[in-house]
Amino acid sequence: MRKTTNRLDEMQEQKLLHIECKGCWFAFWALLASIFIQMFLFGAGDFKQIAGEWIVFMVLALYLSISCMRAGIWSRSLKPTFKTNLVASFVAAVAAGAVTAAISYKNYGAIEGAAASFVIFAIMIFFLCMIALTFSLAAYKRRIKKMEEDYTEDDK
Repeated sequence: MRKTTNRLDEMQEQKLLHIECKGCWFAFWALLASIFIQMFLFGAGDFKQIAGEWIVFMVLALYLSISCMRAGIWSRSLKPTFKTNLVASFVAAVAAGAVTAAISYKNYGAIEGAAASFVIFAIMIFFLCMIALTFSLAAYKRRIKKMEEDYTEDDK
């Protein structure tokens, strides 16, 4: 099959990219919701039951993260700072802790166990997320520096 030429003008190309972007993010959040729904509503306690969705979700998350890093993009609205990493890690920790506490309470019915699960899991997620974001921030800054150096060399 031969490659066809692009028949879209610039405005149509931008609209198509916008549609594809929304579709990608819809798929990302729908997969995450699907995993949680299966865990909570259908009692998918075994990883085998959600492995397919989890693999697709993680591949998509890694693809988006790596592609943005390679393009020198951190976020549309967030600044790449240590403070941003702290806030994002805290939000992730609270969300993950809440999910863990809900699962613990559903399985065992003890509020004390759910609270302990929340605290322990939130602390672990906070530190893991902070470490991952710190390394990502350092990689992002190295990438930006390299892109600026390459751009400066091209101008010479």
